[in-house]
Order: sequence, then structure tokens, then C-alpha cells
Amino acid sequence: MRFFKKTVFWFIILALIAGSFYLIDRRVEEKKVVEETKKRLFPFEPKDIVEFRIVRKNENILLIKEDNNWFMEVPLRASGDNETIEKLLEAVINAKFDATLFDTKSEEKLKEMGIGGPDELTVTFKASSGLVRTIVFGNRNPTMNLGFAILKDDQRIFRLTADIKAQTDKTVYDLRDKTVLAFEPLKIKNVAIEWADGRIIAIDHPSEGQWHITKPQAAVADAIKMTELLYKIKNAEIKAFADESPRDLSVYGLSTPRLKIKIVDEKGKRLELITGEKDRKQRGIFAKRGGAQNVFVLEEDFIVGIPNKGEELEEAMLEPAKK
Repeated sequence: MRFFKKTVFWFIILALIAGSFYLIDRRVEEKKVVEETKKRLFPFEPKDIVEFRIVRKNENILLIKEDNNWFMEVPLRASGDNETIEKLLEAVINAKFDATLFDTKSEEKLKEMGIGGPDELTVTFKASSGLVRTIVFGNRNPTMNLGFAILKDDQRIFRLTADIKAQTDKTVYDLRDKTVLAFEPLKIKNVAIEWADGRIIAIDHPSEGQWHITKPQAAVADAIKMTELLYKIKNAEIKAFADESPRDLSVYGLSTPRLKIKIVDEKGKRLELITGEKDRKQRGIFAKRGGAQNVFVLEEDFIVGIPNKGEELEEAMLEPAKK
């Protein structure tokens, strides 16, 4: 009986010790979380941002969120690159400062950190709650791995990792949607390829996995070849934006196009890509969408692999086995 009582006693002691260690560890973890939270630069989450503005030198870029999609408002109205923008917000809004260098600002200290200088980058974020915060990035340190920044409503000067500024330092091109044609390759109804010399290749897609060439001659198209072709078109990206309001399309070879690609998607929407002359400066090809005004540049090799003849897409005929 005495042995049993001793066992219970020591079991209770061990349980109390284990519980104490658990509470200590928990408090340490909670303290770490609190300390890490204090190092956050912003009091909101990336998903809360509905508007932000980037200002550098003579450049001013404004983006606004509408129905879960981003749109550029300044310097022009255009669809935003949602993926790039979300990565920017994740990197910056979740960022933590490495250290507080100074508790109060002074003109001398700000100048030393490159804040207010030619390399200054200012970003203002607006949350859905109406809360607005502005961060100003300065120079990097001599080793280039750290940088300096301030918050407009805070007297401190912070040190933080240099890649936070790098993630934020985006251009109009970076933040703009670079999709050439938006469609689902395996759901389209038909596609037509029209060359400048009058050659036309037309393919219908009556059902899943079925591709029928209707021009220049009736034939069965190879499903793999069609899939590769359509994904090549879908995955193409705009290399550069050439002219938002062209006065003369002939300058770009688009008044007499070299190639037209016409697609009817699963909802009956008609899409058209028109290509013109080579852009020797950008090492690409001038192009535009049917119904749109602006001219952009595609990669030089975009036309490579676009079929010239219907036979290039035909399903290979298996030769009968020799007896």
C-alpha cells in the first residue's frame, strides 16, 4: 500500500513538473508571437488591400481592386496582372522590419538613408476598412542585403531586408496583364488560321477530343497537335506594349496583317489575334487583338509552329501491317 501511495505521489509530482514546462514553453511561444507581431510594418492583411499607389521619380502607378480582380487606373486604364500583384502584397504587407535604427526622424538621418533622394520609392496601401498606410523605401546598405524605410505616420527609421523593396519596385509593364488571348483550349468551338496570301485553315471542335479540319479540305485533325497549338496561343505573353492609341496601323504592318488567328470559345465569344511586321528594336512581332485599339509586341518566335497547311494538323494514318 505504501509503495502504491509513493508511486501516486511521484506521478503527481512529475505531472506538475511536466505541466510547468508546458506552461513555460507556451508563454515563451506566445511571447515570440507577440514580438514578431510587433515587428510587422502594417496592421492589415494582403487580402484587405483594395487600392495601392506606387510613386518613384516621375512615375505614378495606381491600382484598384474590383470584384476580386485588379485594374490599373493610372497612368492608364488596363487589366492588372493578378498573380504579380498578389505576390507583391504578400511580400510587403506581411513584411517585418529587421531593426529600429532610430526612434526619431531627422533630415540628416533621412538623407543618409536615401529617403527623399532620387532612389526613393513610396507605396501607399488602402484597406477595405478605409485605413491607409504609406511606406517610403530608401537606399540599401553597403552589403546590399538590407535596406532602409520609414512609415509616414511613424517617427522611427527601420532596417529591413532589401528584397522587400525589390518585390515592391514594379513597373507599369510588371503590373499589367500580359495575356494575349484568354480562352480554355479544350473547350473552344472552332479556330481559324488565316495567312496574308489567302491560305485558311479552319478546325471545328464538335465534342471533347474530336477535331475536324473543314478548310482547306475536310480531314480529321490530330488531337495532340491541336492541343499543343492552342496552348501555345493561350500561353503566349505580351513582351512589350507598343502603342495605346495608334493613328496608323500600317506603321506596324497591321493594316495588311501577316497572320490572323480567330477563335470562338465555348460561350460563343469571338476572339481574334492579328500579327504584323517585326519589331526589330524589341526583337518581336507587332500584334493586336480584334476589336481592341492598342498595339503590343509578341516574342519573335510566336509564329514558329503555327501551321501553314492543313496537312500539318492532320491525324497520322496508320499503315496496314504487312503480312
